[in-house]
Amino acid sequence: MSHNTEAGGGIRATETTFALIETLAERDHARLTELATAVGIANSTASEHLATLKASGYVVEDEAGYRLGLKFMDIGIRAKRHYDGLLECAEPVLEQLVEETGETIGLLAQENNQAVYVDRRVGEQGVPTNAWIGKQKPLHTMAAGKVMLAHRSAEQRDEIIDDRGLPAVTEQTITTREELEADLETVRERGVAFNDCESHERVRGVAAPIVLGDDIYGAVAVAGPARRLTETYFREELPNLLLGAANEIELKLTYH
Repeated sequence: MSHNTEAGGGIRATETTFALIETLAERDHARLTELATAVGIANSTASEHLATLKASGYVVEDEAGYRLGLKFMDIGIRAKRHYDGLLECAEPVLEQLVEETGETIGLLAQENNQAVYVDRRVGEQGVPTNAWIGKQKPLHTMAAGKVMLAHRSAEQRDEIIDDRGLPAVTEQTITTREELEADLETVRERGVAFNDCESHERVRGVAAPIVLGDDIYGAVAVAGPARRLTETYFREELPNLLLGAANEIELKLTYH
């Protein structure tokens, strides 16, 4: 059986299927023609892909159109099991951080050259942002992403940048390798990374790495309004809290 592939070796039909899935993920429901237009394919092609997804249980069709099915929840829960050990060790630490700061706390890992939320807790003062468990974001735009990049080799960082680039999300986002490498050198010296409105114009963040030996397991981070995360609180108090939290998670992982 022959496959229609792109120059990079990917199967074009599979790419189309995932483009439809990702388009559905961005909206509650969508009609066939809406999906076909968004993905840039013929209605007949979209219909064939959606029929396959529906038969497999990944898509549901109702009066409002198509939507993602709960089978994705099952798959997501299974995928998350890879991080069960990290989650078990981090849970009480994250809860303590939420109580102490009242801010939004995240536990992140690196997958497919991006930062991914493995857990996320929102405190009493926490503000809603465009992040949730499973959400992927560019590594260079986040404090957590930068501490994970800082613990990769130069060759690994080059591979990540070649794959994902350094796109700007805000005016403060680092977009050159030289500036990023200088920032990462500072991260290695301090042990923490800062996000100064680099992923959102009004949000700041701090993160510390979770490291055992030569292995980087992930990062623990705090984020909050830029006007509240300022001066000593932002540059000293939160970093110290996160370094202690990361160290506690590392010790738990050691004896897990």
